[in-house]
Amino acid sequence: MLRKSGLVLVLVFSVCGVIFVSGALAQDFQKAPIILRASDVLPRELVSGPNYTIKETVKSDGLINIYEVETQYGLLKAESTALLLKRVAELRALSKIEELKGTDVYLKAAKGAALGPVKTAEGLVTDPVGTASGVVSGIGNFFGKVSDSVTSSDPHKDKALNAIAGQSAFKREYAYQFGIDPYTNFEPLQKALNDLAWTAAVGGLTVKAAMMAVPGAAGVAVGYSGTAETMKNLVRDKTPAELEKINRESLRSMRVDDGLTDHFLSGTSYSPREKTFLVGALASMTGVSDRSIFIRLATMDCEESVAVFMRVRAQLMDLYQEKTHSVARFVSADGVPLMLTKTGVIIGVFPLDYVGWTVGFGRKVTGVSNAIDVIPGIRGKELWVTGTIDPMARRVLEKKGWKLEDRIQDRLLKKLEL
Repeated sequence: MLRKSGLVLVLVFSVCGVIFVSGALAQDFQKAPIILRASDVLPRELVSGPNYTIKETVKSDGLINIYEVETQYGLLKAESTALLLKRVAELRALSKIEELKGTDVYLKAAKGAALGPVKTAEGLVTDPVGTASGVVSGIGNFFGKVSDSVTSSDPHKDKALNAIAGQSAFKREYAYQFGIDPYTNFEPLQKALNDLAWTAAVGGLTVKAAMMAVPGAAGVAVGYSGTAETMKNLVRDKTPAELEKINRESLRSMRVDDGLTDHFLSGTSYSPREKTFLVGALASMTGVSDRSIFIRLATMDCEESVAVFMRVRAQLMDLYQEKTHSVARFVSADGVPLMLTKTGVIIGVFPLDYVGWTVGFGRKVTGVSNAIDVIPGIRGKELWVTGTIDPMARRVLEKKGWKLEDRIQDRLLKKLEL
């Protein structure tokens, strides 16, 4: 996953400054990787499952944790806790699908499917799961570069699935039941979903019968439930083309210009589900101006870890606004989209895992802080993160005038679907 995309630290902390925090000497900075333990940073119930085990050693680049997951499908690497939770949900769903394949109800339907027409489509996304190497996460690199790059124009499509007895619709329905993305690029799950949908479409395996055959299959998603039900229903019920039309209308209602909308919707970095969740979160922030600032950053070509990061960040900001009703508009500070409240307080909410005081982070903090200083009427600045803030980083950030909130799960994430 640490491919050359290296576009991520653009999100909040791009490394483009020169001199950072006054008084901070080179020896004050932490060196990456920062070594953490999975048992310390994750709930016990997530560390292992029926078909995976998360390695105890976790590396952090000073913002994002990089996890290694041993599975029966090979070693996976997940950049960020948000992506890890998505992958764990997919692994658990895959385990349930494999359990289902051993039941009488599935075997009977599979016999019928074998007598049906020849299968012609193997999936929507067949790229194998990438692997990561090195110390800096893709998200970290994205934060470090501000670019005008534009995504390519080949969105996910249902391909031949639409032509075969509603296989695509069954696939979306099963993904909904498992709480996962039907357009996942996790190849083992993509193949299992295709097989399951084919058996349903041609062999007559109903969703109800399948869910009854495997107790606990529904709702195996890992994350924080609650606020995205409308978006989940849309992904289940609508084709990618229909989702694009809905998202386009939502972006137009937010006064995002057509060119920017085209760039975002035509890109392949985000699956149709990720796009719908991101746009839906921003659209629900009614009355907040300049939401196009966030969309402009989201148009950058990126890898899956970045797309998940951006989508989760949009959901977090929506939840913040839902709870406080305080946000007036978005502003950009050194390339970083932030929220500005009606009382003049800058709010940055991010799904960061472990905030350490590294050279790159120090540079970006200086750039962002300097940009905020020239915005008229600013009365304060706050950084909210889902993970933890290292004591050294806390001391320097507070000295720079930042009010800090970490471990914000109890206030926001309990409502967030990952």
